[in-house]
Amino acid sequence: MMDSKSKVIELLSSHPKGLRQVDIARMLGLSRSRVSEIVKELEQEGIVERIKDEGIIRIVLKSPSKYVDKTKRLKLGIIWSSEYPFISVFAKLLRRNLDYDLKVIVYDNGIDATWDLVVGRIDLALTPLITQIYYGVLTNRVKIIGGGAFGGASVFYNPKGPENTTASSKISTMELCLTKALKELGVTYDDRKYFDKGNDIVVAIALNKVMYAAVWEPLALKLRRMGYKEIYSCTELGLCNCCTLASTTYMDENLVEKIKKIYDKSIELFKKDPNKWLNWYSMKTGIDVTILRYTIKNYEYTTIIDVHKNTKLFEEIGIRIPKPSVIKEIVYTQ
Repeated sequence: MMDSKSKVIELLSSHPKGLRQVDIARMLGLSRSRVSEIVKELEQEGIVERIKDEGIIRIVLKSPSKYVDKTKRLKLGIIWSSEYPFISVFAKLLRRNLDYDLKVIVYDNGIDATWDLVVGRIDLALTPLITQIYYGVLTNRVKIIGGGAFGGASVFYNPKGPENTTASSKISTMELCLTKALKELGVTYDDRKYFDKGNDIVVAIALNKVMYAAVWEPLALKLRRMGYKEIYSCTELGLCNCCTLASTTYMDENLVEKIKKIYDKSIELFKKDPNKWLNWYSMKTGIDVTILRYTIKNYEYTTIIDVHKNTKLFEEIGIRIPKPSVIKEIVYTQ
C-alpha cells in the first residue's frame, strides 16, 4: 500500500495542470494540514512547485522521473467527465491479466488528448470518435479499438443569449450533437464559439453570451440545476458512439488485441454493478462520487462501434470525410 506522499505524487501525475491543496486533501481523504506538510516536503525535494493561475494557487508535479520504477505502464488520456468510470475495471484487469499499471491523465478536451496520442505522449485515448477519425485521416497514427459510453450530453437553450449564437467544444461529439439539434430545429446559426474547457461553455451561457450550447455530464447537470432548458439529449439525436478507445498504430498488434479483449470485458463487468467502481474514478477525476452516481444514469455503455450508423450521421450533418471507407480503415477489426 502506498504512503500518503506517494498517493499525492500519483494524484498529481494524473493532473498535469495541477491541483489546489484543498482538492488534494478532499480527493485523498487527508487532512489539509497533512497535505500542507507533504507539499512542503515535496517542494524541498524539487518534486513539485506552486503556480498561480488566475488567482488560484495550484500544486504541480515537475519531477516525476525521480519516482519512475520498472513497472509496466500504459498511459490513458481521458476528458474530464462522468463518462468513463468503467476504466476502474479496466485498470484492475490490466494489472491482473497483463501486469500493466494504468496511468490516467485527465484533459480538458479531446483535441489535446488525441494529439498527445498521435505524438506518443500517451498510449491510449478515450476521446470523441469524430476527433479520432480526423486525426487518423491526417496522421495515419490512430487506431480505434473499442467502444465506450454514449448519451450523457445535451443541448441547452438560453433565451437571453444573442439570437442563434452557439457554443461547443471543437471537432467533438458536442459539436455533432449541437449541429444536429440546430438542423432539427431549423435554426441557421450565425456564430459558433468554441471553448477548450467545458466549464467555459457553462460560463458563456450564464453570462448570456450564447443562445444554444452542448455540454456533457456533469456540466449538463449543472445547467439543469441553474434552470436552463434542455431541448435535446444527444441520444435522442441519434448519436450512438461518443468517446471511443484509440491506440497508436505503432503499438504492437498482439498487445492491442489483448488490450481490446480486456477493455470489452471491463465494460461488460462495469454494467453489472456500476456503483461499485466509482470511488477510484472519483479520485482520478475529482468528480464527487454522489454526482457520478447520479449522472452515470444518463449514459449507456457499449463495446460496439457502429460504423454504418456513424457514417450516415456524418453525412446527414454535412461532415466531409475524404472517403467513407476511411472509418472502416481506422476502426480495429480482429
